[in-house]
Parts: sequence; C-alpha cells; structure tokens
Amino acid sequence: MFRDMASRAVNAVWVRWRIRAADVEVDGATDRSCLWMASAGDAWRTRGLLFVGSGALGLLTLALGLRPPGGATVPALLGVVAIAFGIAVLLAAKRLPGHWLIGALSMCVVFVSVALYLTGGPSSPFVLFYAWVSVEAWYFLPRRRAICFTTASALASGVPLIAVSGTADGAVAWWAMVVGTMIAVGVLTAALRARTDQLIETLADAAQRDGLTGLLNRRGYHERIGREIERARRHGLPLSILLADIDDFKSLNDAFGHRRGDQALREFAELCSHQLRSTDFMSRVGGEEFAIVLPHLGEHEALVTAERLRRAVRAGLRTPDGRSLTASFGVASFPQHGCDPEVLLDHADQAMYAAKDLGRDRTVVFSEGLLESLRSEAPAEQLQAVLVLAEALDLRDTGTASHSQTVGRLCAAVARALGLPDDRVERIRLAGVLHDVGKLGVPDEILHKPGRLTEDEFAEMRKHAELGARMVAAAGMEDISSWVLAHHERPDGRGYPYGLSARDIPLEARILAVADAYEAMTADRPYRRAPGHEHAVRELEQHMGTQFDPRMAATLLQTFERPQALDPPTPHGPSEHQSPAHAGGVATSD
Repeated sequence: MFRDMASRAVNAVWVRWRIRAADVEVDGATDRSCLWMASAGDAWRTRGLLFVGSGALGLLTLALGLRPPGGATVPALLGVVAIAFGIAVLLAAKRLPGHWLIGALSMCVVFVSVALYLTGGPSSPFVLFYAWVSVEAWYFLPRRRAICFTTASALASGVPLIAVSGTADGAVAWWAMVVGTMIAVGVLTAALRARTDQLIETLADAAQRDGLTGLLNRRGYHERIGREIERARRHGLPLSILLADIDDFKSLNDAFGHRRGDQALREFAELCSHQLRSTDFMSRVGGEEFAIVLPHLGEHEALVTAERLRRAVRAGLRTPDGRSLTASFGVASFPQHGCDPEVLLDHADQAMYAAKDLGRDRTVVFSEGLLESLRSEAPAEQLQAVLVLAEALDLRDTGTASHSQTVGRLCAAVARALGLPDDRVERIRLAGVLHDVGKLGVPDEILHKPGRLTEDEFAEMRKHAELGARMVAAAGMEDISSWVLAHHERPDGRGYPYGLSARDIPLEARILAVADAYEAMTADRPYRRAPGHEHAVRELEQHMGTQFDPRMAATLLQTFERPQALDPPTPHGPSEHQSPAHAGGVATSD
C-alpha cells in the first residue's frame, strides 16, 4: 500500500513538472509561473548572445592592455570558451528545453565566479558579468525564482571575492557593491519587463476588442471559440452559438444618423451581456451582427436563452421615435450542427437569415430541413420543422413526447363529436399538437416551478401563446396560429393575451382550452401525481361558462362515455403543464 502511495505521489510530481516544463495551456489560461517558458527560444538566444558578448568583451579588454595579475592566458582561454559556448547555444536555441534555462543561468554564475577567482578577484572585468546574469534572470524568470536566483548568485559571488581579497573589509566592500549592483539592475529590469508586459497585453487586448462596444471582435471570437470547442470536445459537453442581428439597422442609421446607430449597438451589447451567465461570452463579428457563445448548453436551452434575449431587446430598446428595436437570432449547437468553429458560425448565420426571412424578431434553430423548406417554400417541410420543435418541447419538459399528441387526439375527438368536417378535424388535431410550442421560450425555472408563480413569472409564462402563434404562422399555418394565440382566452373574459370573451374566441381555441386543461389534470408531473380523471371531470363541470366553454366541455366529457370516439385511446403521461396553483385558478394549463 505504501509503495503504491509513493508511486502515485512520484508520478503526480513528475506529470506536474512535465506540464510546467512544456508550458501546457489548461482551458486557455497559461500558468503565470510558466510565462518565461513561453519565450524559451528567445531566452536561449539571449543567453547565447550574452556568452558571445562576454567572451568578446573579455578578449577586447586583454587586447587593450587590461591584464590581470595572473597573466592573460587564463582570461583569453575563458573568453574563447565563452564565445564557443554562446555560438553552440545560438545554433541549438530552438531545440533546447525551457526548463534548462535555470541550469544554464546557474552555470553562468559558476563560470563568472571561477573566472573571477582565476583572474584577480575584484579587479577583474568579469565581475561585471554578475549584473548581466541578474538582468537575464529578472527578465526571463518569474519574480519568486528571480529573487531566489539573485540571492543564490549573491552568495556565490562572495566566495571568490573573499578567497582572493587580501582583507576581509575589502572583500565585504567589493561584495556589497556587486550585490547592490545586481539588485539595482534586477529591480530596474523587472520594472521594465512589467511595463513591457502591460503594453503587450494592452495591444493584444486592443487587437481582440471592438472599440465601440468593448466586446470581443471577430479575431477575439475566433481565438476563444476554438478553445471553448476543444474543451467541450474533451469533456463531452454541449456548446451553442447564437448569432444575433439587429433588424432594419440600415433604416435606423438612415433615419437618425450613424451616431444613433452606434448608440443602439452599445445598448444592445450591454443589454444582452447583462442577461448572460459568467461563463458565456459575446462578440461583435460584423456591423450589426453579434455572436454569443453558450458553453454547456444544448440547442433547446440555447433556444430558450435566445428567446429571452430577443424579448428583452424588444422590451428594452427603443428608436428615437419610440418604436421597439428588435433582433433576429440563429442557433447552432456543437456537436449536432457541426464540430468546427467556422461551420458552427456559418450554420448559426443561416438560421439567423432564416429568422429574417420568416418576418424578423424571432429565433430559428439551424436545421437542414427547415432551411431547405424556406428556400423551396414547401409548407410540408415547414410543418415538419415546427412539429419537431413541439416534440422537442415535450422531451425537454417531461422526458416523453406524449402530451402534445394526447391533446391533439382529444381535440380531434371533440371536433369529430361536434360534427365538423374531416379536414377541419385534422387541422384541430394539428393545433392540439402545436398549441404549446411557444413554451420553448419560457425559462426552465419558471416552466418547472412546482409552486405558485409570482406576478413577474406569470407574466413571462403568458407570453408563450403569442410566441407559439408566431412560430406556427411562420410555417404558413395562419389559421392554426390564431387558435394557438387564443387558446388561453376564457368565456368570462379573464383569459389572455387579449381578454376575449364568449363567442369572440375562435371555436377551435375553445376546443384547445378544454383538451389542454383535461390533459394537464390527468397527467403526472415530476413534482406531483395527477389529480386524476374524476377530479378533472368535476373541475370541467364546475367551471363551465367561466373558464371553459360549456358546449366544448360537455362534448369532451361525452366522448369519455364512448371510448371509440377517442382514436386512439388517450394515454396519460407526464405533462409540462403547471398545476392550478400556478395561476391561482382552477385547471389552468399555465
């Protein structure tokens, strides 16, 4: 056991050392203590030049007649060795590992100390090279290591000075001067390096930032999205991209000037940024186009986020003449819509332009089928795309796709019992399947809340009818769109979104209301068991004429007396509908 523990500890230390030595980047953030490794090639070239320069300087001092007491042979030999070593380092700079730099600097200190001892001590010109080593240490090493290295160098320099000096006082004086010079040069070098790093970071940040909004620009986006996708791939996590474009932006510039257009861009960037999580990031990738990256979110969660942003823009931004400023959003997700950053951005771009084609101020998730249908104007394909969204809503909220289908069958049964034509029965069945598709824009914390909603939460929930109506209308189903829009209206005028009453509510919307409510009361949810059929029957009977159309409610109840009217029988599974407590009323689907 102890052997295994020791082995694991050794392996952990070895791996950590190798990571630091190789300057491994973890999640896009390089360890500050390893910054000097990133310039190892430059450090080795500098080291080689210093060796060549010090050797040449030593030979020059000999040529000028400055000879140490011990003669010129040893200094000349040291100068030649220094030049040869420096040339070798220059030739091999690209291949030498960064973690050898400390060893090379230590060897320099030893070399200078030996040269100092052999050439006469304090009077030797080699004493100046301690300052050269200090400059290199403070420039290429992190601060802690530079301090440790300078301390070790100061101690090492005292050995030859004391050994060759005739008096202790003289040695201490020379040593104090050398150490003081090393410290002064080191502090100055560190200050210059800090200023240089700050300038480089400022320039790098300016190169990656949009000057108008302060967001990342296209270059900054591409640099960061690559890291985010690599992280998502490494950990098997989803990632989504929203591409947002401000609608009719050219008209805004033409009508009110470019200064007002710039202000709108800043306001849009600020509003969206405040709605995002700390892990998300936003970039301006075009004139009025913005890319928003949502790590860890799949396409359905990204759609919810996009809808929240879209509604916030419409509610919070105005043109100078008081009109709402709107935006269209396209959604593409990793890995289902692509694994390459450029492909994902292109697919989000296609989805965003599809949103423009569908009338602006909406969100579209990338889908080859949907885009093909828009290009070919094929209603069947558009219908299929919306049906996929309805099924995705059921799967997102309940884990099954039964709720919408069940409501559709109940609607068809009521329509058939009313004697409506077959083609109209099928349209009402389709309306039942699509009635709640707008809830894709409702945040999870509201949609899944088991208790009573607050006023603000209920206001957010009530928007789903309007959103669903727009999504259905975009697929070319204007009749069904009007039914979806009105399926939460009530005969007593207390419904939404327009407070219609009695016969002002379309017949099909009244059918949707009773079918939807019955399904909500007879389907289990993760946080409670369904009240059941008997409870639902009592509620429908009790609220005829107020919450439910009496004729539609009675017809639905009659269909349960003739099971053959339900084609096929209605299975009851989990539903995404909220409990009656949410609205403070009875049998509401919100």
